[in-house]
Amino acid sequence: MSAPSYSPQDARWRRLPEERPHQILEAAIAEFGEHGIGGARLERIASRAGVSKGTIYLYFASKEDLFREVVRQVVVPRMRETERKLEGGTPREQLERYIRIQWAHFEHPGAGAWVRLVLTELHRYPDLAAFYHAEAISKSNEVLGAILRRGMASGDFRKMDPLAAVSMIKAIALMHALWSQSPVPGVRARRTGVDTIVDFVLHALRPDGEDGSR
Repeated sequence: MSAPSYSPQDARWRRLPEERPHQILEAAIAEFGEHGIGGARLERIASRAGVSKGTIYLYFASKEDLFREVVRQVVVPRMRETERKLEGGTPREQLERYIRIQWAHFEHPGAGAWVRLVLTELHRYPDLAAFYHAEAISKSNEVLGAILRRGMASGDFRKMDPLAAVSMIKAIALMHALWSQSPVPGVRARRTGVDTIVDFVLHALRPDGEDGSR
């Protein structure tokens, strides 16, 4: 789908200056998701945001700088909000809450495109990949890993490598985002309900000898 174009008379061109950075970031998310980092164009981002290309340069030095700011201003705050929602409850309850929150994020339109960008393209930009890992992936892993370690210590979960468990749980959600939104006929997987995934993960982590009935 091509980006819409706007005339200077459009209301968005008369937006207050302090509103522009956020609007540009939202436009950049859509552009990066649709075209990747390499294919993204500042002209289209400007058009989506309803500003001139020159306006973007008032706030961001380059396309790469814009990507970093998307991570700082959009991705990281969403992660912090997730962490706040996980406060309180048992490890089992926190893990279920984590899965449901992540599932909701990945159900949003465009989530699959962003996942594909991170998994298949970001490695071509080592500096951006390192930045994304430090700012987003490692912090997300710490949050989920902490829940799993608390559960293992309390006996709610069976003993296993927490990093391996983090990878497996994340893979389920990531692949759902990719498969359920695939545009290729025959590739799109049947949508799996989050209740089924919660049951699957908690069953896999139940302590040895537990029948899973509790």
